[in-house]
Amino acid sequence: MGFDCSSYDFTSPDSKSTFLYCPSLPGAIVFTVLFGLSTLTHIFQAFYYRKWRLSWVITLGAAWETTAFGLRAAATQNPVSDALGIPSSILIYLSPLLINAYAYMVLGRMVWYYLQDKRVAGIQAKRLTVIFVWLDIIAFLVQLVGASMASFRDTDSNATEQEKIDAANAQKLGLNIYMGGIGFQLFWILVFSGFAWRFRVKAVAERNQGREVHRDSNWKHMLIVLYFTLMMITIRIIFRLVEFSAGSFETKLTKTEAFFFVLEATPMSIACITWNLFHPGRFLVGPDSEFPRLSRKEKKAIKAEKKMLKEEKKREKQEGKQRHKEWKEETRRMRRRGTDELEMGPLRGPPAYRTDDIGPA
Repeated sequence: MGFDCSSYDFTSPDSKSTFLYCPSLPGAIVFTVLFGLSTLTHIFQAFYYRKWRLSWVITLGAAWETTAFGLRAAATQNPVSDALGIPSSILIYLSPLLINAYAYMVLGRMVWYYLQDKRVAGIQAKRLTVIFVWLDIIAFLVQLVGASMASFRDTDSNATEQEKIDAANAQKLGLNIYMGGIGFQLFWILVFSGFAWRFRVKAVAERNQGREVHRDSNWKHMLIVLYFTLMMITIRIIFRLVEFSAGSFETKLTKTEAFFFVLEATPMSIACITWNLFHPGRFLVGPDSEFPRLSRKEKKAIKAEKKMLKEEKKREKQEGKQRHKEWKEETRRMRRRGTDELEMGPLRGPPAYRTDDIGPA
């Protein structure tokens, strides 16, 4: 038997639900199925195209979305359950970051695969990926803290007024932290878009100069998909920024589920499915399509070489210190010797006699 929404006030301060409206079961089921199918397809494609090192990020993101909407579907039957509502909300807040990180990883491999010097704006392809993924991780951690704080509501009807005020302030702080995190994410998406444009300019220049790397696929399709999915993520971020701009959940966007499905769930599902339809494995083909991966033996050799160089530098540094110490001691001895000679005066040998000073024998 389902929950009777008609007799429950979701907007009441005493509401024990994480929702501010009666959640829709059909809507939750539709997106659970969409994200679930996308997840299964990404798993298949990762092995089919041998792109697991690249695809695990978006697979995890789609899986989180599937879990989030599955929990949401269950929560429609029991909207007052924090065990269902809170994890669902947190996963919905954080999943787009993984889909965002996937775009960063794809561009890095495009730079490696299509450009002659494997660099864009002077940054090496692998380093470009690492930089933006770490920025995404920072945004993830900030949003995790904010989402965790914002998802918990004071549901104790016996709480004092001061406790309710403190809970509301904590929730507002959580929203502000979360907004700071998605603002940070949006800023770096815009910067990243500039790098993607720079990639296009450089690829066109290499083609015009006859220096392009000859591949069976065209980078233009990949770049269009990249921009399109970033646009979907940006729509979702702008929706969240506007939704929480008042620093509370008391807005029309927050209280109307249709906005959530249209501006949150739909863009993210489109982004995941688009990467299914235009999977990078279709375009990035061959051993050069992935960053080189060292064997365990090669890693050990590099590690041993680094250790040897470090020890050599350490030895040279110690030898330098020893030479400097000896030089200082020698300088000190020379100074002492010079001082002693000044005090004693010039050394004189035995007196010399002239022959005319000596009388006849």
